[in-house]
Amino acid sequence: MAAASNEKWLRENPGLKRITGMGVWEAPRRLAVRRRCNVLVCGAGPAGLGAALAAADEGAEVVLVERWAMPGGMWTAGLVNPFFEARNRGYIVRELIDRLEAADAWKLWCNDYCFDPEVMKLTIEDMLRQRKVHVLYYSQAVDAIVENGRVRGAVVESKAGREAILADVVIDATGDGDVAARAGCEFAFGSPVDGFVQPMTLMFEIRDIHGFRQRDSRGLYDRLAAALAERGNPFELPFPRYNAAPYVITLPCDTAGAVQATHVYQVNPLDPAELTAATMTTREQAHQLMSLLKTLPEFADSRITNTAASIGLRESRRVTGIYRVGAEDLAEGRRFDDAVCSVRFGVDIHHGPGQTKSGHGAKMQPYEIPYRSLVPRDVRGLLLAGRCISGDHYAHASYRVTGSMMATGQAAGLAAARCAAQNLDPAELDGNQLHAELVRRNCLFLSR
Repeated sequence: MAAASNEKWLRENPGLKRITGMGVWEAPRRLAVRRRCNVLVCGAGPAGLGAALAAADEGAEVVLVERWAMPGGMWTAGLVNPFFEARNRGYIVRELIDRLEAADAWKLWCNDYCFDPEVMKLTIEDMLRQRKVHVLYYSQAVDAIVENGRVRGAVVESKAGREAILADVVIDATGDGDVAARAGCEFAFGSPVDGFVQPMTLMFEIRDIHGFRQRDSRGLYDRLAAALAERGNPFELPFPRYNAAPYVITLPCDTAGAVQATHVYQVNPLDPAELTAATMTTREQAHQLMSLLKTLPEFADSRITNTAASIGLRESRRVTGIYRVGAEDLAEGRRFDDAVCSVRFGVDIHHGPGQTKSGHGAKMQPYEIPYRSLVPRDVRGLLLAGRCISGDHYAHASYRVTGSMMATGQAAGLAAARCAAQNLDPAELDGNQLHAELVRRNCLFLSR
C-alpha cells in the first residue's frame, strides 16, 4: 500500500495501527493533558532534584517526572557513592547535606563524603513534599512537545498510557539528554578518538565488612589479582590496574560498603538491548568479585545485599549549547561572569582493554561552568541540567560527578522559575544576574 494511501486510512481510523513493509503506521491521536505547570523537570537524579527544589523555592508550580519508584537517580537506583564535589555548593546542596548529617547518614570517606542511600530517599522526598513539588514516579518523558521552535512540554508514558504535560519551561535532567534530542537539539556523543562513551559500572552493596580501610585502588587490585591467580578462577578482573577501580566505599554504617568495580566497555547507552546485556554481565561480575573479596580476611563474612536497580552510565549525549565547556577551559581554569558552579574534580576517563587513553588525569585547574552551557542552541523553552549539558568529552569527564551536577540543577531550577515568572526564554535571562543570585545563596565560586 502506498504511503499516501496508508496516511488516508489512518486518518479515517484513529487509534488504529497498520503493519506494512515500511514498518508500523500509527494514526494521529489526541493526547490528554495530564497537567499544566510553570516548570517541568524530567528526571529526579541529583540534577533534576536540584532543579525541582530550586524552582519550587521561587514559587513556581513544578512537576517532576521520574522513571524509578524513588528520587535520587544514580545516588539511589544506581547506589553511587561517594557524593563527589559536595563542598561549597551552598543553596539546595547544602540543605541536603545538613539534613543527611542530622540523620547520621553522612560520613567522611577518603577526601569526600558518603551517605546512606535509603536515608537519602526519605530525606529527598521530605524536601519535595515540603515544597509541594508534584512528583510522578513510574513515568518517563518519551518525546518533546515543540511548537514554532519552542518546547512547550513533554509526552510522558506510564501505566496511565501516553499523556502530555505542558509547561512554561522544561528542564532536561534525564542524564542522556532524551528530551533535548527528541526536540531536535544537536548533540555530541563519545570520544573523538574512537567514538565510544566511557565504560559502565553496576554498583553493588555488601555487608559485614570488618576492619577494611582504603585510600587507593591499586593495593586492593593487587590483592584480588593474587587471589585470582591462586584460585585459578576462569574469569578476569574487568578493569586494568589504575586508580579508578576497585573501591569498597565504606558507608555511614562501618560494616557496609558500596563497591565500585564492575566494568563493561564499548556499550551504546541508547540501545536497550546493549544496556540489558551490560547489566547482566556486570551483575555476574559483581558476584564473581564478591567470591574473590571473601578470600580476604576483612570480607570473609561479607555478602552482597543488593545490586543496583540501574547500571551506572558515565557518559551519553552531550547537548550542544550556546557555550560548550571544553578541555581548553579546564587547562586555563576559566572563570565566567555567568558561572553557575565551579569544578575541581579531575578528568576521570576510565579506559578499557585495547582503548586509546584519551585524557585520564589530564592537567587542569579549577574552572567554572557558565549558564550558557545549560541553554540549548537549537530550541527555546528548554534548559539542561546534569550530564547532558554542553561540553566536550574531556570536560564532561570532570564535571559529570553528582555534586557538580546537582549544582547545575539548582541553577537551572532558579533560572526556569524566573523565566516562567517573567515570560522570558532561557536564552534571554541575564546569566550575570543569575550568578549574583547564586552567590547570595552561599554558592562559592573561584576568585576573580
